[in-house]
Amino acid sequence: MRNNFCDTIQTIYTSNPYTIDRLCGTTLYAYDCSSSRRTFLVESDANKDKSLKIINKRGCEIIHICIDGGIIRYGLEDYVGDGVPRGRCDCMIFNNNELLLVEFKMDVEPSTKDKTLWKNFSHAMTQIKDFFLYLKASLQQGGEDISTFYSNDNIIPIICMKYGPNIHPKRNVQRNNEKEKFRVETQLKIQSFCEYEFL
Repeated sequence: MRNNFCDTIQTIYTSNPYTIDRLCGTTLYAYDCSSSRRTFLVESDANKDKSLKIINKRGCEIIHICIDGGIIRYGLEDYVGDGVPRGRCDCMIFNNNELLLVEFKMDVEPSTKDKTLWKNFSHAMTQIKDFFLYLKASLQQGGEDISTFYSNDNIIPIICMKYGPNIHPKRNVQRNNEKEKFRVETQLKIQSFCEYEFL
């Protein structure tokens, strides 16, 4: 059965122009282009070492929509219109079965201090959470529920960063508490990696 999530997104988000990329390649690459202030999904790794590699062995249609600089105008913090500044992730990538909410934090070096890596990670969690809650509310206003399209297990929040902070299960209590707070508020488990396989 065809998932109408993309059609619904086009119905509820109309205030800012954005493009929809539809690709069926078995290997795809998503990346954040700072000069264009938007994300792209392409079939060749044009942005060496700063891409999210997508494995698509079945060759099904993978859809990419830019959020920051697409659905939401670049730099706009009060995108709900209630006077509250919010974060937003970079893009969403999905097929009929799975939805990825992706935030890129690739501009770090191996020598970056752990405290800075955690600051980036924590900020990314906030960006994903804020947009996800906005997405759920937008769907509900349109008479839809996100569970119509994807179960929580099939919504994957991804922080794409090559070098991540230390998050030890026992030693980093504050960091683990922050991750748990994200899970409670979204019912999603945050992930951090640079490659994902659509099943």
